Amino acid sequence: MTAATLIESLGVYLPPREVSTAELIRGCRHPVRFPLERMTGIRSRRVAGDGEFAIDLAKQAITRCLATSRHGPEDVDLVISAAIARVDAPGFMVSYEPSTALRLRHHFGFDRAMVFDVRSACSGMFAGLYIVDTLIREGVIGCGLVVSGEYITHLATTAQLEIKELMDARLACLTLGDAGAAVMLERASTPDVGFAAVDLRTFGRYAECCVAGPTDQPHGGAIMFTDALQLTDAAARHGSDHALGTLHRAGWPCDGFDHLIMHQTSRTALTSASRAINRLLGRPVCHEDNTIDNLERRGNTATTSHFVALADGIESGRIKSGDRLIFAVSGSGLTLGTALYTLDDLPDRLTGRTAALRGNGKGVRDGPAVPQSTGVRISAVGVAPREATDHRDSVALLQLAVADCMHESSRDARSTELLIYAGTYRSRFITEPAMAALLAGALNVENTLAFDIFNGGVAVLNACFVAAQMIRAKRTTTALVVAAETENNAACFPQDLLGIESTSSALLLEADPRSGKGFGRFLFRSFTEHRDAFVSCLTNREGKAYLQFVRQPDIEQHYVAAIAATVAELLRMEAIGIEHVAKVFAPQISAAFLTRLGDAICLPRERFVDAVGDGRDLFTSSLAFALRHAAERKLVHDGDLGLIVTVGSGIQVGCALYHF
Repeated sequence: MTAATLIESLGVYLPPREVSTAELIRGCRHPVRFPLERMTGIRSRRVAGDGEFAIDLAKQAITRCLATSRHGPEDVDLVISAAIARVDAPGFMVSYEPSTALRLRHHFGFDRAMVFDVRSACSGMFAGLYIVDTLIREGVIGCGLVVSGEYITHLATTAQLEIKELMDARLACLTLGDAGAAVMLERASTPDVGFAAVDLRTFGRYAECCVAGPTDQPHGGAIMFTDALQLTDAAARHGSDHALGTLHRAGWPCDGFDHLIMHQTSRTALTSASRAINRLLGRPVCHEDNTIDNLERRGNTATTSHFVALADGIESGRIKSGDRLIFAVSGSGLTLGTALYTLDDLPDRLTGRTAALRGNGKGVRDGPAVPQSTGVRISAVGVAPREATDHRDSVALLQLAVADCMHESSRDARSTELLIYAGTYRSRFITEPAMAALLAGALNVENTLAFDIFNGGVAVLNACFVAAQMIRAKRTTTALVVAAETENNAACFPQDLLGIESTSSALLLEADPRSGKGFGRFLFRSFTEHRDAFVSCLTNREGKAYLQFVRQPDIEQHYVAAIAATVAELLRMEAIGIEHVAKVFAPQISAAFLTRLGDAICLPRERFVDAVGDGRDLFTSSLAFALRHAAERKLVHDGDLGLIVTVGSGIQVGCALYHF
């Protein structure tokens, strides 16, 4: 039996300022007649202070997590940030590149850690936890950190200007609270503690029920539109079935838990979910004594809500060491999940009743840092046709690429079990739900898990790595990795363009352990001394959403140097020479960039697949276009060794060997 994943430490930060629901309602431009406090159970919530933003909340949570952990920053193998909006500076500055995880890596000195952001709306921390749990169980990593800083009460400020009706779809913006949460995860040393199960599923047909992004009003800011009734009903019906199925598969009796911690959205939602479970079982298994409700003075803290509720329960003495927990997960998309957890002495350590053991934590490691072979190959590639690249709707572009990919594979997209979106610049600057969830809804995919990996130009290879490990762990048999990009400024600010191709791509991954074909070793490295070489953020300009970016003129020189160092390290690890690489699938930035890279790694230019030609930067679709180009021109043959290279802001480099 594989050892479970354990929450080794927990850090939660709540900003000191408290704002009441009554105060928020009084601040609305138009009278609000909805009984918000009575229906939601939210009397007040914490609000970030002046000069305090999403990344600051995350930093505070990590600091608290490290203070009670026996791990130091040097022990952490993976950092995942799961925040939704990432408003990190005054004036509604929403960070895009580099990723939040990369900036946290630099701040804390997580020097050995692979980093990326995950987007899965309010289920984001559990999507990150699901990834870390997979990698720990497979022995790929020994220690991972999942963090989120949710500064989301700025949505209420926008909603106060816009809410007009009794059942206005923007009302849910007034229920939000700010918080930071971080969990340190490692392999449990005994079989009776940790996560007995972690399972997530996305019901994409509800993806449009909660959508957040920039407002279209001239005052600027972000806004969220929510069909609360439909979401509450869907979460109660599907969530109760999911929870009972997870309990059954894990061998837990239906009443074999001490505390049920649901996503803290509203008292109405908690009551509906409890009733749905009780109705299925025909008896009152869920009741006030075992259902955690911390809404009164917290509100809905989005991705952090389960861990804020856990910390509150521990601090009050209600949740004790040895207790069994059910985490009932929900987030727009609609992604639902269930996690079954047995506490070790974490409550005693957090409250100081038991001293935390000190040390570097390295004694818990076993297993390889990165597997040499995953037994996973790319079985089909899809790209949007060039004539469609002026189409700027991300989901429509993605559908074109997926259709192309499915045609090549003779599969049905509706059978997709894992769907990961790895693009960066999306239409309408949508922050919630995950683009993968919106695509799942458009494709009528039902039995899937859909989330986004957000990490600039390296995200696609991050996604391939995660998908490959999930296939190895038998958590899925196939995975679809998709990406789409759009020039967000094209319509309103055509003079300020990134220079990327508005296109999309899809890669279908599946297990192929016997042929010896597919991905070999992955390697990810960060060079944060150049973290400011490219920076982009969403802001407001002339009453419209605007992508602001700064690109240093020597950035490609830094890219080339970082790639050369990472490729050399990968080849040393594998004890092979560069001459054994038949083809290089490098970032399709420009033909000139490929020439410069060839000179740096001492490989003839003809070894580089060139799909960009004289076109624009293919960015996150570089790998798919290069693979398609090589296949159509028969540039690779059975037995060839390929080298996949990605590069992005931060600066980050991702490399992988690939056996054709």
